[in-house]
Amino acid sequence: MKKTSILLGIFAILLNLGCSKDDSPEVKDPVITISDFESSIEENPVENEILGTIEASTNTGTLVYSLTTQIPSGALKINSSTGQLSVADPSAFVFEVNPKITATVQAKVEDVTKSANITINVTEETLKVATAVIDKTSYTAPEDLTFLYSTDGGDSYSTDKPTNLEEGDEILVNISNGITDISKDDFFFSWIGSNPVAKTSEIALAKFVVGSTDLDIKVAVTDKIEILVSERQTGQFYTLDPSTGEKTQAFKVTLDGENLLRVRGAVYNWFDRKLYVSTTKFATTKSILHAVDLSTMQATTINSNPNDTWEGLADLVITPEGNILATMALGGGTGQSLISFDTDGTDSAPVAFTGADLCCGLGLTYADTTNEVWVGDISSKLHKSNLNGEISETLALGLDDFVNTNADDYYIRNLVRDHIGNLYALCLDDSNGSMHIAEVDLTSNTLIHIAKISENSEDQVNALVFIPAYLF
Repeated sequence: MKKTSILLGIFAILLNLGCSKDDSPEVKDPVITISDFESSIEENPVENEILGTIEASTNTGTLVYSLTTQIPSGALKINSSTGQLSVADPSAFVFEVNPKITATVQAKVEDVTKSANITINVTEETLKVATAVIDKTSYTAPEDLTFLYSTDGGDSYSTDKPTNLEEGDEILVNISNGITDISKDDFFFSWIGSNPVAKTSEIALAKFVVGSTDLDIKVAVTDKIEILVSERQTGQFYTLDPSTGEKTQAFKVTLDGENLLRVRGAVYNWFDRKLYVSTTKFATTKSILHAVDLSTMQATTINSNPNDTWEGLADLVITPEGNILATMALGGGTGQSLISFDTDGTDSAPVAFTGADLCCGLGLTYADTTNEVWVGDISSKLHKSNLNGEISETLALGLDDFVNTNADDYYIRNLVRDHIGNLYALCLDDSNGSMHIAEVDLTSNTLIHIAKISENSEDQVNALVFIPAYLF
């Protein structure tokens, strides 16, 4: 029995040894497969730009990658663990110098290696119009604005931004409002901020010469505004050159088939693109407020002043809400107030001026903010008031280059500011009835004479107003 047990034990040991030998993993020699790599890249890449990943595999172990040769030297680098290939030296990627970059990549496991070829084709850089922006903050025409591009010298234009451009190419960029090219006479154009700088800067058509980077095109379009006055006895509106005082016939407004006469104040409303005008009392006719459709030059009465709320509305401005604010008087040097209207003519209760005695003129414009106004007066005076009529400051303006140097003779009847902040005044010389255009210098508190624009009360002009040039 004891001998049998010993034999069984020996058999078990031998059996166990035999099983262990059969179950041990088979030791394999590493086998590597790797493919040649070829890719293309546009010249002037950025450092570390990814070119791709080497395709390689092994039946055992982990591959380690390295570059064993490359021409030119140092152009490429490779991630030793992943085989990802990238740009090491961007300066090597120049089409004219190195249209092709070559290298040899080695994959290694233990002592086994295998190599493949790398070919990077460097292509000539192509550029595009990357950014094209129109700043329309000061553009009020109803049609939208778009860019039109030409790469054939203007023979044809397209709304598609050009691509595949090369350094030295010329591009013409035009601005369209969807109907026709915008006239340079009606708008101001500023291409400042474009990169590269445009070859033109003041018209709707600009030329760009492609540089070494994508084009960044920026333009600001601003309505060109004309300063106008209205002839009291005829209803003729004139454009006025603010530098010389030269008048040019512009248009006439009609009401019920007749010329609109005795216009006193006028303002253009950017919100609804209408001209609002007040007319002065004449014979049995009251001072009235009108809205003018500038596409037809037809006036519509929006407030006929049925209760004789005012004797006259002197000057008008537009509020930030798009309504009308006016200076008014009851006549005879009384009742000087601020009064506001909705665009349908509904009026508010007048707010009388306090803090100073106002008489006449009553030109009106905003001060530094829309919470305060400047109001013109006799004796070449300006008053600063809040919208409650409370006057906080009075300026007695000096005269510069006036023939009649007596400041007491001048009434400031209208005030306007242009788009860059210049302040202009229409002044009545009460000694002879002549009208004068002057610039107001608030730094020196001076009225600077520009020109006499009417000789006497018979050809008197009123209603100093800015209107966008595209409207007439």
